[in-house]
Amino acid sequence: MASTPWHRDVPTPRLARPGEAAAKKTESARLILVAQIFYFTFLMLVFIGQQPFASRTQDELVAMAQENSGSDLFKQALFIGFALLLTGVQLIRRYPPRYRFTLWPLAIMLGWFFLTCSWGVDPFVSFKRAMQQLIVIYITFSALSLIGPERLLQALRYALILSLVICWVSLPLTSAAVHPPTESDKALIGAWRGFFFHKNIAGAVMALTFMVAANAWVDTKKWYYALFSVMAFVFVIGTKSKTSLALSFAILGVCAVYRALSDSTQKRAVLLIMVALGMVGVLWLYVAFQPVVERIFADPTSFTGRVSIWEVDLAYLKDHPFLGAGFGGFWQVGDRSPSLDYLNQAFQTLTAHSHNGYLEILVTTGPLGLVMLLLTFLALPAIWFLTGATPQNRPIMVPCFAIWVFVLYQNLLETSFFDKDRQVWVIFLAAIAAAHATYKARPLPQWRRRFLARPEASHG
Repeated sequence: MASTPWHRDVPTPRLARPGEAAAKKTESARLILVAQIFYFTFLMLVFIGQQPFASRTQDELVAMAQENSGSDLFKQALFIGFALLLTGVQLIRRYPPRYRFTLWPLAIMLGWFFLTCSWGVDPFVSFKRAMQQLIVIYITFSALSLIGPERLLQALRYALILSLVICWVSLPLTSAAVHPPTESDKALIGAWRGFFFHKNIAGAVMALTFMVAANAWVDTKKWYYALFSVMAFVFVIGTKSKTSLALSFAILGVCAVYRALSDSTQKRAVLLIMVALGMVGVLWLYVAFQPVVERIFADPTSFTGRVSIWEVDLAYLKDHPFLGAGFGGFWQVGDRSPSLDYLNQAFQTLTAHSHNGYLEILVTTGPLGLVMLLLTFLALPAIWFLTGATPQNRPIMVPCFAIWVFVLYQNLLETSFFDKDRQVWVIFLAAIAAAHATYKARPLPQWRRRFLARPEASHG
C-alpha cells in the first residue's frame, strides 16, 4: 500500500451568517459607548467632588485637616464601583482591546509605593491612600483598553467643557462660586473658584480646559471650541491663579511650535534643541542674577509661603535621606505626622501637601521614588512626544503634550502627582495613557532588504 504524505489539516473557517458581522459590530459599538459614558461620569464626579461649593470657615478647614486620613467610605465604594463596572464590560467584550497595558515603569513605581507604606508612621493610612491611587489608575487604563485613546480624550474634553459651563453658570447664581470673606487667607477673598474647593484647583483645571479647547478648535475649526477656550481663559483670570495664568500663555506657544514641528522626526529634533536651549537660558539667568534669586528663596514668605513649606520637607530629608516617610505618610497622618516635628509657621498645620510634586514624592518615597517618577512621567513621555507624533495622530498627541508640559511645570509650585483623586492628577493620567497608547499604535518604518542589481563577482 502506498503511503500518503503527512499534511496539516486546517479546519475550514466558518462563514459568517448574513448580518452576523454587522450585529457584532453594533454590539461592540454599544459596549464602547457604554464604557465611554462610565468614564465620562467618573470624570465628572472627580471634578465636582462630593461637596461642590463647599464652605471654607476656619473651623471647617481645621476639621477637614484632622479627618484627612483617606477613610471616606462613600468615595472608596464609588471608585470600586466604577472599577467593577469597567471590569464587567471587559468580561463581556467581544472585540479586541484598544490598548494592552505595557507601561511597566508605572506598575513598578506603584509596587515601590506600596512597599514604602510598611515603614510609615501609620501604615494603614498610607496603604489606603496607595490603594486609592491604584484604583484611579486602573479605571483610567481599563477605560483606555475599552474605548481607545481618541474616545478617552473625547470624554475628557466633554467633561472639561461641561465643568467650564457649570462654573460660569454658578457665578451669578451662588456666592459660593467665589472665595468668601471668611477666608483666613485674605488674598483668596473674591477669587473665582466655581464649584471647586480652591481657586488654584479651579485655575489649573480651567487652564487645561483652555488648552484642550483651543487645540480642538485648531483641529476641527468648529467655532464653539474657540468660544469655550475664551471662556476658560477668562475664568483663569478670574481665579487670580498666577501660576495657571502664566503657564496658559507659555504652553500654548510651546504647543504651537510642537504642532508645527510634528510632521517629521527631523523637525521634532528642533523642538528638543529648543527645550535644551531654554534650560541653558534658565541656568544663565540664575548665574547672572544669583544674589537676587537667593534673596528671594531665602524669604519664607516668597511664593505665598511655599518656601517655608519646602523648608519643612528639606529639614525632614536632612534627617531621613534614603527611604522617606512612606507613601502619603508625611502630611496629615494624625498626631504622629512626621511634618509636625518640623513646622516653622502656624498655617502649616492645615497644609495637606508640599506644594511641590517632586519634593512630595521625594519626602514620602525617597530618592528611588523620585527617580521612578522622573523616568515614568518625564523621560519616557518625552520619547513618545518627540518620536511618536504623526500628522494623523496630531489631534491626540498635541493636547496630551500640552497637559503633560503644564502638569510638569505646575508641580514645581503645587502637588498633583499621585495626589489622591485630585482633578489635575486624573487629567494628567488620562493624557499620559492616551499618549502612550497613541505612541504604541504609530506606524513603524518598514525595513526592506535591498539587493544589488548585478551581483559582484566573488574573488577566490
